[in-house]
Amino acid sequence: MQIYQLPQMLRLSPGQKMTLSVYFPLSFYTIHKSLIANYPVQSAKLLPLFANNLVLNSLDNEEFDIQLRLLGTIPIKKLHIEVAKPSMVVPGGQAIGVLFSSKGVVIVGHLSIKGIDHHTYYPARDAGIKIGDILLAIDNNPVNRVDEVELQLKSFKVEHKFLKLTVLRHNRVLILTIYPVCCAPDGMTRRYMLGIYIEDPAAGVGTLTCFDPFSKRFAGLGHKIAEFAGKKAISLDQGEIVLAKISGIRAGIPGQPGEKIGIFNSLIQPLGKIERNSRFGIYGRLYGEIYNAENAIPVAYGSQVKVGPAQIYTVIHDAKIEHFKVEIIKVYQQNAPRDKGMVIKVVDPLLLKLTGGIIQGMSGSPIVQDGKLVGAVTHVLVNDPTKGYGVLAEWMIKEMKKIAS
Repeated sequence: MQIYQLPQMLRLSPGQKMTLSVYFPLSFYTIHKSLIANYPVQSAKLLPLFANNLVLNSLDNEEFDIQLRLLGTIPIKKLHIEVAKPSMVVPGGQAIGVLFSSKGVVIVGHLSIKGIDHHTYYPARDAGIKIGDILLAIDNNPVNRVDEVELQLKSFKVEHKFLKLTVLRHNRVLILTIYPVCCAPDGMTRRYMLGIYIEDPAAGVGTLTCFDPFSKRFAGLGHKIAEFAGKKAISLDQGEIVLAKISGIRAGIPGQPGEKIGIFNSLIQPLGKIERNSRFGIYGRLYGEIYNAENAIPVAYGSQVKVGPAQIYTVIHDAKIEHFKVEIIKVYQQNAPRDKGMVIKVVDPLLLKLTGGIIQGMSGSPIVQDGKLVGAVTHVLVNDPTKGYGVLAEWMIKEMKKIAS
């Protein structure tokens, strides 16, 4: 093992064994009792151990350091070992629709209005409406689609003067007064406008990675939702997830990623509330249960992930979760959270036939190896859709635990 290949930290499960090897003039130095047991060193004082082949024989819930030394005396590098019982989670695979809100429409921009008096007005901005607000109702009439907003404006009459808008902002409901502006854009029939750009709240389809059956915390997607409707400033703190059905597949080819065609309704009962949107995915809490604790499996530490066969859980048709064969062809050593922890290759004949490999909508699909959750699918390699990146499950669970109990 070269010096640069020795990590700064290793996380191990109780009972996990690992051998580290170096060559003269390098050696390991430790005084840890669980390691000395592997060598014929007899001492009640636990004499320091020098070895070129170090067998890590982890015990329960402990931490210790190992030094790499030159000629047994000059410290070169330190390796910190942490031993802890792995988290237990239920692997997902469900197709989910991501909503910026389960009700209303999303305000994604302001628009200046030129009135019939040739003056320019900013009715939404002047009313205090902000980008990212969720428009729930107009004069107490609920709106859940863009066309419903347009229908209500058609019935507005000048004698009404103003409208009361109910908006949701950072989980607070506000009532704002707005004065619609009468205009006749490009010689069209006169109409009243609010000066806002609006979008339906659906952000897209992805995959649920896992959840804790006791705390009901969930993790999904494996990567951040960076923007909505071309806007990067819109927060997801009012978002929710719903179950989706996959109605079709567009297979991927080199240079052109494929995608799942998902169907979901923003008015159906949501699965859970999104509380965090990080570079490792979306996280939150489920409203109800999907499976019980008997389906839980351990989460692998990065030290347990290896090159070799694995499976991904994902939905290809309707709402049925299926298991498909993949190969983990590269694992990156990571001392701190990083988004690209492994490279996987799809080898399942059926999945290759149906999708060409990894496609959009698979993001978040759990990667399972040797009965452990090792990661989640994040990105496809555009020039080779049979391959893609995965984030280590260890980092996703760390993010999931940041959600308050």
